[in-house]
Amino acid sequence: MRRLPAGLLALLLALATACAREKSSRAPAIPAGDAVWFSEGLGSDLPRVEQILARGGLAHVFLPALSVSVQAGAWKTAAADAPPHPLASLPVVLVIRCGAAVPAALSPGSEGAAAAAIGAGLKGVLGRRASFGRVEGVLLDLPFTEAATETFGKLVERLRPQVPSGLFLIGSLRFVPAEKRREDFLRRLGALDGFAAFVFGEGPLADPVATEALGKPWWATYAPGALGEWTEASGNRRGTLTERSFRELTDDARMPLGNDLAVRQEGVAGFIFQPSVPVETAGVTFSPGDRIAFRQPLVSELLYRFGSDLAGRHLVRGRLVVLEGASDSERIFTLSALSDVLLGHPLLPDLRVALAADASGVRIAAENSSDHASIVSRTANWVEVDVPFGHIRDVVPGGFDRYEVFDADGRPVTPGRATRVRFYETLVAPRERIEEAAILVRIRPPADCCRFRSHVLAASGTEVAGDWITPPPAPTPTPIPRRKPPKRR
Repeated sequence: MRRLPAGLLALLLALATACAREKSSRAPAIPAGDAVWFSEGLGSDLPRVEQILARGGLAHVFLPALSVSVQAGAWKTAAADAPPHPLASLPVVLVIRCGAAVPAALSPGSEGAAAAAIGAGLKGVLGRRASFGRVEGVLLDLPFTEAATETFGKLVERLRPQVPSGLFLIGSLRFVPAEKRREDFLRRLGALDGFAAFVFGEGPLADPVATEALGKPWWATYAPGALGEWTEASGNRRGTLTERSFRELTDDARMPLGNDLAVRQEGVAGFIFQPSVPVETAGVTFSPGDRIAFRQPLVSELLYRFGSDLAGRHLVRGRLVVLEGASDSERIFTLSALSDVLLGHPLLPDLRVALAADASGVRIAAENSSDHASIVSRTANWVEVDVPFGHIRDVVPGGFDRYEVFDADGRPVTPGRATRVRFYETLVAPRERIEEAAILVRIRPPADCCRFRSHVLAASGTEVAGDWITPPPAPTPTPIPRRKPPKRR
């Protein structure tokens, strides 16, 4: 058997090593398509969710799989529940989400313990990944800062071998380094296959242009959910509140609402609730003097950014929208609304008003029959009832937040002189039913009473205003024929 020359053998070995290195370093392909990230997982109504996902043309679903926390200096993980049944139609990205204390705990030298705990938890999740559906990748959602890039990079390097070669590994990104530090940033995060770059929402954000310049595949990530901070009168911080709480607080007349002018972030509105009496709502009890400050990203800005952020970007894989809550009933911007955005449909609330008169007065009920919300405003959303004969003795607002009374020319007057009543709703939420209100009068209303109109400013910025409507008269009951008594014989 002939021996190969030493030089040729060395060359072949070098080529083999290079090929192996190239094969091992080749990143798994990250497929394109818009995606939705259910931050709290999927509720029980999974068939309806899958139907909406298919209708909107969404291509990927991000689901929580593992939560990471730090307790007494020790790294802990807890597996999330899988969906009621595996998703059959769309591939799934498993999300490793981190608690509020994790970014601060990720200090130099901690990456070994962190990687060991996260790796063990991830191994358990991957062992049952079939319960989620067809898994295509893993997202490490750890909001690291630029100062922690090196430590985060070492954590990712330790985790990468524990992710099967067929799955991609991406990380969430809420900043982009300056151009002069970009090369070092990419070198330290070379084990990541791409990013989920937060470009819209409350808090630190990444710039789309700078993210594209990193040269890696990325999803433009949008977080439209409102976020609140609860602070007691003493100054003690009680923690964060979700969009579900915001929706419930706007519907409670005992929680005075004001605008937070200190919020200057573009595309975000600020609101403050400050109760003057103890209020039990949204699952908690607020005390007088408490301050609940919410920041709500504007849907009108979201719609603009959906197009502008992707224009001319070649590496962006699609739009990734983060939805808070376990179902649409806990959201202001719903999954159904997202589907309509992607289909190019208008996002218009459909406030349907029902009015009926009886001997005591006029009763008014309203329902939003659409999946779209109004803006949050104390003046923009209302139903007005014309009571031309006057004689108003009282007004019961029912489920509306407040009311005002006017004369026929629209001037504010006292109730005794009023001929119009305007009921305000701070937030017309998706599919919301507003409890019946009443205008009590001293005389019986006439048969043709009373006309009404409504006005809603959609969260998308579109005005939905109706003309005066006179409800049809109540139908005359059909007489029941009486049988003639039989003749006596």
